[in-house]
Amino acid sequence: MVYFNHTYKEGTALSKEKKLAKKEKKAAKKAAKLEKSQAASYAKLVKDIEKKNAKAEKKANKKGKPFVPAPIPTQEEAFAAQSGGKVKKIILMIILILLIVYLGYFLFMWFNYTAPTINVLPDETTTAEAGSNEPATYDRYVNEHQITTTPDVSVSEAKVLLKQVLHDNWSKLGYSSDPSSGSINYTSNIVSVNNVDCYVFTAGSKTYAVSTKLSSVYVNNNGKYEPLTFHDTDQMF
Repeated sequence: MVYFNHTYKEGTALSKEKKLAKKEKKAAKKAAKLEKSQAASYAKLVKDIEKKNAKAEKKANKKGKPFVPAPIPTQEEAFAAQSGGKVKKIILMIILILLIVYLGYFLFMWFNYTAPTINVLPDETTTAEAGSNEPATYDRYVNEHQITTTPDVSVSEAKVLLKQVLHDNWSKLGYSSDPSSGSINYTSNIVSVNNVDCYVFTAGSKTYAVSTKLSSVYVNNNGKYEPLTFHDTDQMF
């Protein structure tokens, strides 16, 4: 019994040694193959650098400039630089893949998004009238009205406003009598006063500007439009 046990262990040890020897032999072959490949690559690199140096030297001699050859790295330095470049390429590739995945996910969510509906539980009165305990479903609110702004008025409407302003303020404007009963002429010009478009009129030897939205009236004093105001403001209402 002891003899068979001893023989089994010895055979197991021999088989492990054979496997280990095979692995070492295989690793040695790979190392030799890699070394041969690196040596060939390094020889090609040196040849290329020497070729570039020769061309550069010829150009420098023609131009009469000093020639500084490119240094030739050792085999270890060359492959260390290559391995560093490979790591950078791998990192950039991973970042690019992540960006593509993120963009794809964003587009998928964007095109598949649907606006949620609002489910509101009805109050007791609504439930009693409907006779049901099911929650009411309401569609999302949509404003059917158009957003509007104050429209521009016509020249005739602006003229009516100017006539009323002249009637109310003729004495403050330096007139001896009310000029609103006289002629008020539109000059066919539109000027911008305080970033507001205004119709230009002449009345009683003065020039006036009335906002196209009837928000203000101005009088031209020596080339400058000044507001005809109530409480020193150029906005009448």
